[in-house]
Amino acid sequence: MRKEDFFEILGELDDDIVKGAKTTMKKKLNWKVWGTMAACLCLIVAGTTALLQQNSSTTPGGISIPGTGSTAGIDAGNSDGMTSTYSVAVYPGTESEENVESAEVVSLTEAETLAHPLAEHLPKQLPDGFHYGRGSVYNTTMKDGTKYNMLRIEYITGEIPEQKFAEDGGEVVPDPEQIGDTFTVCVMNYEPKTDRSIYSNQEEITGPLLGETGGVYFRSGDCFIGVFTETAELTAVLDALRKIE
Repeated sequence: MRKEDFFEILGELDDDIVKGAKTTMKKKLNWKVWGTMAACLCLIVAGTTALLQQNSSTTPGGISIPGTGSTAGIDAGNSDGMTSTYSVAVYPGTESEENVESAEVVSLTEAETLAHPLAEHLPKQLPDGFHYGRGSVYNTTMKDGTKYNMLRIEYITGEIPEQKFAEDGGEVVPDPEQIGDTFTVCVMNYEPKTDRSIYSNQEEITGPLLGETGGVYFRSGDCFIGVFTETAELTAVLDALRKIE
């Protein structure tokens, strides 16, 4: 789950619930109430941490950054396990984060996306109602000079909302209805380490399989493709998948 999704859920809390919580806090609380509140707070903190740090290799869709290891090729901090900073390095299972020299993620316009060498493996035709939403390329250089790249494109039926900020400077969470239905395609010049099966071609992938897993990988030439259903209808995603060469 993306952090935007999480804060969107928080935003859906009923105002009466929030007001009720404030009223209760004004009353004198006995030790049983304090104990209950403390337990709930621990659960909320633990749940929040789990939601924000779910890895995309086990959750269909999401950030959809295939890579290696339990964090799908994203550095989850140092060995003490206490940090929560993430890198954007992508690499195959034969590599490790220790071998990364540099990594970057670059946002792309539609024209820049189509000019990228990996774009030849994007759908040649999109389902009715879908169009380019936003794209980015993840570039990683290893210490031995080897380069790994992943092109990640979101196709949508709506529009990407303009970034807005509240009076306190915080970012306003966009209305998901404005974006509409989405599905994501990732093209990698490396083989991702994943618990999912990697199919030899897209013809092996069926609607029921896509519906059950929420995302699939298959090989196309020297590249590997990941397709994630996100919120789109299965028939639409399967149609797009069939248009990938």
